[in-house]
Order: sequence, then C-alpha cells, then structure tokens
Amino acid sequence: MSIEKRQQELKSRAEQIVNFSPKEISSITPEEIQRLFYDLQVYQIELQMQNDELQKTQLELTQANNKHSFIYHSLPIGIVILDHQGFIEQINHAFTNMLKLTVRDLVKKHFSKLILETDKNIFIQRYEAFFKSPQGKSMHLHLLTANNKNIPVLIQGNAFDESDDLGDKSNLQQRKLIFTITDLSSVESN
Repeated sequence: MSIEKRQQELKSRAEQIVNFSPKEISSITPEEIQRLFYDLQVYQIELQMQNDELQKTQLELTQANNKHSFIYHSLPIGIVILDHQGFIEQINHAFTNMLKLTVRDLVKKHFSKLILETDKNIFIQRYEAFFKSPQGKSMHLHLLTANNKNIPVLIQGNAFDESDDLGDKSNLQQRKLIFTITDLSSVESN
C-alpha cells in the first residue's frame, strides 16, 4: 500500500471517529480501539521517518546551495542577473570587484547607469532584442568603475526562464537575463 493511500485511509478513519457522537464512540469495540491505536503508532513512526528524510534532504540542499554560491562568487568573470526592464537583481563578487562597488551600490540599479555615456544608446537600443533572445549575441561596452575609470567589457547573455510559453508577454516578464561580463582591459592593453 502506498504512503499516500495509507495516509488517506487513516485520515478517513480519523474523520469517521471525529464524526461519532459520544454514544457512538462508547460503542467502539476494544479490537477497533486497538487497531486504531496501532494505526496511529504506525502513522507516527511514518511521520518521524518522513521528517528524518526531509531533514536529510534539507541538509543536502543546503550543502549544494553553499557549493553553488561558492562557485558563483569565485568565477573570474562578472555575473549579473537582470529583470525584464534591465534592473539588476543579483551580482557576483567578480562584478563588484570589477567596478570597485558594493552589492548595495549595484542591486536594484538599472544596468544602463553603469555604462559609459557614449555606449548607453547601444545598450538601450539592443536590450529588448537581447533580452528576448540572448543566445549567440554579445555587446562590447565600456562600464564605469567607482573611481570613474571606464573599462571595456564583453557582455554575453543567457535567459533563465521557467515558463514553457515564451511568446506570452507576461511570461517574458518572469524571465531573467544572465549577463556574463568579461573585463577586456588587460586584453586591449596587450
């Protein structure tokens, strides 16, 4: 018998007991009470086993998340996650180090605010098409650091989308754009 069937059976039995009047409850036979008591003990053990499994799974998820976070922040390229309007939702340490800014300085800021004035129009004009279909596309722009130095970067993107229907405008608003940003200043100076 599956756990779900067993749970449904126990729930049905419990509901029948609850619906009994006091007179009907007193008419339950000792064998029925023993059977219900046994079923409740088994159910309690099942719940404890499920709880143990959930705790084990939670620990495994936490460990996997910690590994993912370590890798994400250790990458030598900047990672920026943008919403459909171009606002920054998340960044990695490489990107903050690249611009010499903090997470607080960058998150919830429109990405165009980080771009050198002469390159902003390139970004603004290409963002919607880039957002809808980023595969195989790239942009060469200059970003501004905290000390107003501009650095040349290569921006490539990937869409992160959990919906199946990409044509629906509301689903596109749920999409996230993941930029990988490579600092080209050391390449251009050679």
